Amino acid sequence: MLTWVVHPFVENRKRSVLLIAFLVLILALVYLSTKSIYIVLLSVFFFGLGLYKYFVPFHYKFDQRKIVVLSFLYRFEKKWESFRSFYADSNGVLLSPFDRPSRLENFRGLYIQFGSHREEVINFINQKVPEKPASIKH
Repeated sequence: MLTWVVHPFVENRKRSVLLIAFLVLILALVYLSTKSIYIVLLSVFFFGLGLYKYFVPFHYKFDQRKIVVLSFLYRFEKKWESFRSFYADSNGVLLSPFDRPSRLENFRGLYIQFGSHREEVINFINQKVPEKPASIKH
């Protein structure tokens, strides 16, 4: 079993401070241009939806049968048999239900953030997801 937590807001303090400063500036400009606190609150709501994965911690749990992803108001659970390939990048890995690359995998796949556990995550996934075709590298 492998468990870890990824919370980009806490892990990237410099980026988080810049993001908060930028959001405050944008919200101030929204208020100055509209003079409406309701529009500002609506803007905060939409920014929150768009930046949800940055501000809220995600808990990942891999066991022998399934993957569980937990967050605020969010729970996702899927068996390993559902995934046929995977593609790693610098921040995480996309688990795909397709044998080869498809435009649908961004919608049907599951993106797992590494946090500081890149090697452990890739090694665990290598044990659970069938070997990829030779033309696809991770």
